[in-house]
Amino acid sequence: MKKWVLIILGVLLAFLGSIGIQFAINMGIDPIPSRPSGEYNSGGADRLLYYFYQEELGQPVDGITLSDDFIDAELEGTFDYINGRYDVADFRVNALIRLYLSYKDLMAEHTQDAIQDVLLGFKYWMDQGGEDSMCFWSENHQILFASEEYLVGQTFPDQIFSVDGKTGLEHMAMAKNRIDAWLYQRFTYGYTEWYSNNYYPEDIGPLSNLIQFAEDDDLVLRAKMAMDLLWYDMASQSYRYEGVDDLGSPRIYYIFNSSSGRSYSDNRMSDDTGNRMRDYIDYIIQPNETEDLVDGWGSSANGFFNAFRQMMDARDIEGDPYYQVPEVIKAIFNDPAEEKVIRASQSLNVEELKDEGLLGQEDHQIMMQWAMEAFSNPEVVNNTIKYMDTNNMFTNEFLNDFKLVNLWPLRAFNLLGMVSRTLKPSTNGVAIERANVYTYKNDHFLMSTAQAYQMNEYADQHAVHQFNLSNEVSVFSTQPAKIQRRSGTPTYWVGNGRQPMSVQEKNVNISIYQPPTEVGFMEPMIIKETTHVFFPQQLFDEVNMDYLDQGMIFGRVNSSYIGIHARYALVFTPFETSNKEGDQDDMLKRGSVGTILTDDYDLVQTGVGDHYYVTEMSSSEIETFNGFVDRMMANTLVYNEENHEVIYSTTMYLESSITSLKANMQGSFWVDDVLQDLEYPRFYSPYVDGAIARKPETITFSFEGHQLTLNFEQKSRVMS
Repeated sequence: MKKWVLIILGVLLAFLGSIGIQFAINMGIDPIPSRPSGEYNSGGADRLLYYFYQEELGQPVDGITLSDDFIDAELEGTFDYINGRYDVADFRVNALIRLYLSYKDLMAEHTQDAIQDVLLGFKYWMDQGGEDSMCFWSENHQILFASEEYLVGQTFPDQIFSVDGKTGLEHMAMAKNRIDAWLYQRFTYGYTEWYSNNYYPEDIGPLSNLIQFAEDDDLVLRAKMAMDLLWYDMASQSYRYEGVDDLGSPRIYYIFNSSSGRSYSDNRMSDDTGNRMRDYIDYIIQPNETEDLVDGWGSSANGFFNAFRQMMDARDIEGDPYYQVPEVIKAIFNDPAEEKVIRASQSLNVEELKDEGLLGQEDHQIMMQWAMEAFSNPEVVNNTIKYMDTNNMFTNEFLNDFKLVNLWPLRAFNLLGMVSRTLKPSTNGVAIERANVYTYKNDHFLMSTAQAYQMNEYADQHAVHQFNLSNEVSVFSTQPAKIQRRSGTPTYWVGNGRQPMSVQEKNVNISIYQPPTEVGFMEPMIIKETTHVFFPQQLFDEVNMDYLDQGMIFGRVNSSYIGIHARYALVFTPFETSNKEGDQDDMLKRGSVGTILTDDYDLVQTGVGDHYYVTEMSSSEIETFNGFVDRMMANTLVYNEENHEVIYSTTMYLESSITSLKANMQGSFWVDDVLQDLEYPRFYSPYVDGAIARKPETITFSFEGHQLTLNFEQKSRVMS
């Protein structure tokens, strides 16, 4: 007996010792920096694309002479950044490839050779040689890396890539498999980074390069389909607003600022500060009116935009354009209907990956999983750790923390899923899952909501709802994840510490939050009993703050109105507090936002238990601003604390009878006692016949006599 006890103890000690040794080894894995320590001027290739094209158009940029020395100086920082394999180096490679393919004959031979060396020395996918902290996996990065690898392989088919010793033809074949998978997944499931005015440019740039330069006709045709779907997203989600430009002249804005899978504070603040797609839309829909504006597309040196613009302007050997935005999509941008309801479903839930055959180690499987930023969720965490371990990715700065669970017993006995399910790490909420988006718009406002999206979960960059009144003014609420001075998403304004139960019917949104009371596993901090609204009072033409102590505020921008009714009193954080040196929140740190906001904008609700916001929008078309205030004040709002339920009755926009809306934290939403189905088909809007189911074979958009029909498997794209 004693002998067996000693054996068991020995085995147990060996077991524990092996875990301890592996844990100690893992703790010694230091992350590789994702960004250089010094300042890099890495945008030279982007600028040169613009300079060369302006020369080609006979409109050279003042003060710029494209001498050999100037070109070399511009490219020095680009080369260093790419060769350093820093995060978003693929952004620079996208411009560098186009620069080489379009203008190499205008550059010195030594410059051409230097570009070739940089392109052949780059790493284009996670399973290729070397360790680094580039982000390969999000949706936009996937098509950037794959398109770049494909075009470099096509351009240098017999050259050797130093990263792995394979030829250009071999890399071209590997990249094509990933491009095909990416294009199929976008057609079949939609865009994971749904309606992102920040990240759609980073899809359009590489698609533009493929469409113009790839020599595979089938691949090009399917790339055009992916481009079509992006443009439909923008057309259906854009709010056509007749405003004025900076000089006071009439100007039409196509405000693309909807509910989104990935969005930052400047993106959400307004179309002016955050819509990275403005130049693209203006260039297609109103090019002559906007080219010469101070902020017009004509002076943009952005590499992604110029990839698109130059592709659109170019002609093939037969004199035909490489791509045309379909006429039906252009017509949708200018739909004159007095109100539009758009429903759509994008992407997948993590639970769906296995049944879709998308859980595994193959490229197409890891691409879908990681495009969703699904790493630690119980269903996928074993797959995640296996892939990271196989490809030596624990030194990647973004993934370094996963070394803590890379322990052989957890992997050998498939225990990682159980650990994730038990501990519920905050990283589970980072996953960008299926969004069923409801959008209502007219000539006065746009309201958009991802219906009942991942309620009460920790979140990252998700923008669950968005309310737009003009190009300058948008409104939204969040449950802040961090105090003002803490960076790294989610933050004070980006994402949510806990997602709301947020639902919408026409011009009314109900959002119910449950602010956390305890810090979750791996969650850096929480802000208890707090939610807030971005309400920049300085940008409104009129604000009624008479009822803040009753949890109500009303605002008017030109002819557009918004009213908010909260559970607790609302209080503005003084601007001096928001703008305190060393303690600025992220709304003031990103982009141009800090130069615009000069007055209170942070409208805070504080209190125990549930918080709710009932938001209603209206316009002068149907009532005065004072009449809107009086009507909303008189509406019935009932909150049931036991059921975590809000009931709100109002007269919906352009209707005459009272409608009752009821929502609760169980994810249910009723309109006049009718339970709403919040699981939408892929497309359901005035621009499709009936509804287009999820995972469609054929997608057809029709409007004002124009039609576009896409069939991925049949390689058919028909405009009529």
